[in-house]
Amino acid sequence: MDSSTPADALPEIDWGAQGIETELGWALPLAFQGFTRLGSVAVASVPGGPRGYQVLVAVTTEQPSSQLELARRLGIDKTQMTYVVDALEAGGLVERRPAPTDRRVRQVHPTRSGRSLLDQARTALRDAEGELMRHLDDDEQATLRHLLARVALTAGLTAPGADASDPAFPHPLAVPERSRRRTATTTSTTTE
Repeated sequence: MDSSTPADALPEIDWGAQGIETELGWALPLAFQGFTRLGSVAVASVPGGPRGYQVLVAVTTEQPSSQLELARRLGIDKTQMTYVVDALEAGGLVERRPAPTDRRVRQVHPTRSGRSLLDQARTALRDAEGELMRHLDDDEQATLRHLLARVALTAGLTAPGADASDPAFPHPLAVPERSRRRTATTTSTTTE
């Protein structure tokens, strides 16, 4: 996928000089800013933007959960989560249903329209990611995704003595077992 042209070529990094470009603390924010810029445009059609997109991904790939569980899982303030789910519900993309085990708890479920919009947004987001990673070939892109996911899981683990309930910084939960592929018998049905 190397679409480099002379005008688009990257300058060489002198790794031995140990300049700022070799620092992870310099590269991560710059990569994140580029992703945020391109990604926000890619998911602009989803109510709630990037947060709405994350909610759609979670409710379509994980077992049904409450808004509060979603907020904890995604590291979104519970008040903000209410607004995001309200917007998704108003757009007909999700619906709230009573939990089978406790009817006082409302679970968030995707609709067919929500799944359809997620597919479109996911395609647009992958195109944006491809633009951001255009100087990497397909194998390098896959490797980067895998390595960053592992780093994110490590970062999501609570360090000894750390306060995971710090209200000033909601931490997404690193629980990849929630995103395992489900069989057809465990997949919930959706409505329009």
